[in-house]
Amino acid sequence: MPLSPEERSGGWPLAGIHFIRSTQAGKARCEPGWHWRPQPLTDYDLWYAMSGKGRMVINGESYPIAKGTCFLVRPGDKPEAVQDLEDRLTVIFIHFSAIDSLQGNPYDPKLMPQRCTRIGDTFFFEVLLNRLLQTIHGDGPWYEAEFQLLLSQLLLHLFRGQLDDDSASTGKHKQLMNRVIGYIREDLGRRMSHEEIAEQVQLSPEYLSILFKKHTGTSMKEYMTKARLERAMHLLMETPMNVTQVSEALGYSNVYLFSKQFKEHYGSPPSVFKWKSQPSEAHKSPNP
Repeated sequence: MPLSPEERSGGWPLAGIHFIRSTQAGKARCEPGWHWRPQPLTDYDLWYAMSGKGRMVINGESYPIAKGTCFLVRPGDKPEAVQDLEDRLTVIFIHFSAIDSLQGNPYDPKLMPQRCTRIGDTFFFEVLLNRLLQTIHGDGPWYEAEFQLLLSQLLLHLFRGQLDDDSASTGKHKQLMNRVIGYIREDLGRRMSHEEIAEQVQLSPEYLSILFKKHTGTSMKEYMTKARLERAMHLLMETPMNVTQVSEALGYSNVYLFSKQFKEHYGSPPSVFKWKSQPSEAHKSPNP
């Protein structure tokens, strides 16, 4: 079986790709009645918002448009875009095709950047876009080679931006989940609701539950129960508190529920792990 471009390159994106220029490219300020709804595309469209606001829908998925939003619309996609009439769009659009230069087949769209990317350094990105437009509409030496290099650099910029977004998002979510775990473990005897914890980190309870499961591999309810039982084990083994006292301290409504959960988790009832040392006594004076 022939190797994919990604396999041939050891994971480097866009290896073995060749771009074919299209005259469908330009820069435009969208007219007041503008509403973009083309037929399913037969090629790629690199579509970038220089200014203005609006909304793009691609194959049923909706994305906000603002300065620095870049779309890579794929062959077969059904895009639809509208603009804010109070803040009209100015866009750059560049159509192109892509083939695998070694196999001669259309390049696999799954190896391309995602459909939507938020550009951080808009100045540099727009310099590249404007220069790319010159290679399409101009007629000069080495324009074809420059077109290949510039478009590759723009797409690599999209890949890098998406990696940065994923990394930043993951780091932010990890910090939030560490805060949530801190809230849970800080006072295990107080039964906190999901709504109360979600309010602490300014997330909806539903979204918090999704993130928590993603980052810990367990639900919040299961995590709370496990943390409470771990604390119970510590109290039983290292303090003179009895089973009933531990159960009450950790907010259980009755000792039977506590004992049942403890046995299910550890395989033995809590009494097995009861602290067995004798309380310390005051020193006595030696016998005369």
